[in-house]
Amino acid sequence: MKKLMTMIGVAGLAFAATAAIDDALLAFSTVGPDKYADGTTVLDGECYALVWTKNGATFGGIAADGTAVAETDKIVLLAPIAKDGRCPNVLFQIDSAKADELADGTYGVYLLDTRVVSNGTTKPAGIKNGKLSLVNGYGLATKATKAGKAMAGGAAKAQEKESEGGQMVAAGAAAPKDLPQPKITSIKIEGDYVKLTVQNLPGFMRVSSGADVAADDTQGAAQATDGKTDEVILYAPKAAGASGFFKVIRN
Repeated sequence: MKKLMTMIGVAGLAFAATAAIDDALLAFSTVGPDKYADGTTVLDGECYALVWTKNGATFGGIAADGTAVAETDKIVLLAPIAKDGRCPNVLFQIDSAKADELADGTYGVYLLDTRVVSNGTTKPAGIKNGKLSLVNGYGLATKATKAGKAMAGGAAKAQEKESEGGQMVAAGAAAPKDLPQPKITSIKIEGDYVKLTVQNLPGFMRVSSGADVAADDTQGAAQATDGKTDEVILYAPKAAGASGFFKVIRN
């Protein structure tokens, strides 16, 4: 059985648990301050994802519905544990059978942007029934360090290795496959913001912007939409240059 433990101490730890002797242990944390693509510090309760990638494969990204895009990636753990702008010290225990199954690969820890605006408040969407409600974007935060295996008597020791400096959400999450995407019917610059009028479809919609047609440099918090009206208005910061590209992604 997997167990998520918050590590006490910076250089190392010792904890007691009912771990099997051959269970594998992974340790990770970040120094912070970790930031979203718009430069703001991650909110308390934001999510980090521990992702396994098969040896020889390139990480394929995370879709807006919280699933791994590539078959060579597996999301092993979703941890909504951001606190004070960083990922605290974590020790994750994987049972021996699962560890053997995932032996041919490496583990990365990705900072997620799951912000949703609801009733004027922005907060992480959270995890429901073990799944993410949505992902706006993601970025590699650190590598998970193999901390060895549990020792006899249920005790383990591990050296903690933190990332260097603050980490940032660097890529926008891809739209889920086969899900109809909204159309932008109007775009207008208003001061420092761009006003987008968009076809109203139920779910979550977010604006992604960038310097080219990919428009994946910056992601904003998602807006909950109900599909009850013909259109919905979304606002996004205006690009720093003379021009910019925008797209709206739904999940």
